Amino acid sequence: MPRTRLASEPASIRPLLHRIGLDEKESEIYLALLSLKVARASSVAKVARQSRSHTYLILRTLVEKGLVSEIERGKVIHFVAEPPQRLLGYLDDRKQQLEELRPLVEGALPFFSAITSQFVGQPRVTFLRGIDGMKQVYRDMLKKDFCALFNPEAMYEAFGGNVVTQVYGKYAELHGRDLLVDSPSAKQYMKELKQGDAYQIRLLPKSVTFGTDTIVTSDTVALFAYDLDRTIVRIENANIAASFRAWFEVLWARSSPSGDRK
Repeated sequence: MPRTRLASEPASIRPLLHRIGLDEKESEIYLALLSLKVARASSVAKVARQSRSHTYLILRTLVEKGLVSEIERGKVIHFVAEPPQRLLGYLDDRKQQLEELRPLVEGALPFFSAITSQFVGQPRVTFLRGIDGMKQVYRDMLKKDFCALFNPEAMYEAFGGNVVTQVYGKYAELHGRDLLVDSPSAKQYMKELKQGDAYQIRLLPKSVTFGTDTIVTSDTVALFAYDLDRTIVRIENANIAASFRAWFEVLWARSSPSGDRK
């Protein structure tokens, strides 16, 4: 069924609701009810172009999330959109729930690790998708010594900001080397991260451009494609990682922090 876009609705609204934690149909029905404020499930279903039964179930889910409430009018249940500021409260609730889960997950890690079979002798290639998947791989890769080649402009467009500071905070301290596609976004990125002996940045020759990110550690290569699917390919193999690092060293030698080219 085609998706309904409300009048004057910014294109960023539905992706934002998805990042907050609502799936596509929940977002559709939440926006429909916001426009009506108070309505029966059948009226919401009509605006959202969903079946009544499915709309009712999703409205009940939104009630559980605290974004919708119920009132009875003439023995008929009506649903009420809570004030939009409740979205901030929902975010706070999710944050608290995740913090409470952290020690439980940490306690379960030995069990998960014990039942995980080890890959021996062959590269292990895994695929992830989505912004959350990207952030998780960034979090894993950037806590190690690394070398990387990437386009900050593509990163800013995908994340709406600097993914490093989003993952590690404003005062993140990295250990590695970055080669950036030369652009105004690269200059901005260089201002946002602290450089020193442990972390250095250089600009690639202006003739070199691409829209991806490649991060290499001692035994892993992660390739990030900033396409619509936000695809990540992760290769766990020390020999392949060594080949990528050799390629990186050639480009590093031809690059300069000031943008001057050899």
